[in-house]
Amino acid sequence: MTRINFSLNHVGIYVIDIDRMTDFYTSFFGFIVTDERTDVNPIRFMTMSPDEHHQLLLASGRAPDSPSTVAQISFLLDDFAQLRAVHDRAQADPRITRIWTLDHGNSWTVYFRDPEDNIIETYVHTPWHISQPYGTPIDFSLSDEEIFAATEQAVKANPSYMPAGDFRETLVERLGQ
Repeated sequence: MTRINFSLNHVGIYVIDIDRMTDFYTSFFGFIVTDERTDVNPIRFMTMSPDEHHQLLLASGRAPDSPSTVAQISFLLDDFAQLRAVHDRAQADPRITRIWTLDHGNSWTVYFRDPEDNIIETYVHTPWHISQPYGTPIDFSLSDEEIFAATEQAVKANPSYMPAGDFRETLVERLGQ
């Protein structure tokens, strides 16, 4: 069978207030609106990349009393300094009322809810792998070095520990690449 390489490049979510959500995603993350439909069911196409017409689609139509059906929208960051900056920015943003952090061993993560209660995950990879689910809170009052050392100590004590590169090699084999 021929292997098809899929790449997940965008997500679309139904929103209650498209203007409020557009404001949040443009001002907090830096998305820009690339296109929109403005009829009775407005849609906004948004991106942070010149290589993608849209990475996020906001579609009107979610009922005001309906719960979010989004498990999470995840953003990979370049490094821990950016994760710390997102943590600080989220704490300072009055539109964000719930923030929590988890050291997953494989990644350090800052979670929060957008203005319509969708879970946002921002994360950075660590150089280690352990089986999931796993998570302990991150204390951002510690230095980067202290956080790294605590994670390294915890993952190396976990029976499922391996370097992240070794885990990626197992995925390459399993995916037949």
